[in-house]
Amino acid sequence: MILELRDLLRRHGQIPLRELSAELHIDPETTRTMLRRFIKQGQVEKLPEGTLCAGGCRLCPAEHIEIYRWIGENGQSELQSHQGISSCTH
Repeated sequence: MILELRDLLRRHGQIPLRELSAELHIDPETTRTMLRRFIKQGQVEKLPEGTLCAGGCRLCPAEHIEIYRWIGENGQSELQSHQGISSCTH
């Protein structure tokens, strides 16, 4: 399961907790617990509150959006651009 989470993060670059949990078919708290492992290793970071979905979607209240970004094994982002998540669930 942890490898599936890693692969989802790598593929999307950055993705909301809600979407990660849905993809993995697990509850958000379990997903957070797994994400903490990657955060401690410096491979993932939680983005600041208010980070918008791709295209500036504002359908979800900012305080309800929890987005995580894959940084990579070397602690530096492997993506060229981080201007919003690749997809919005709305």
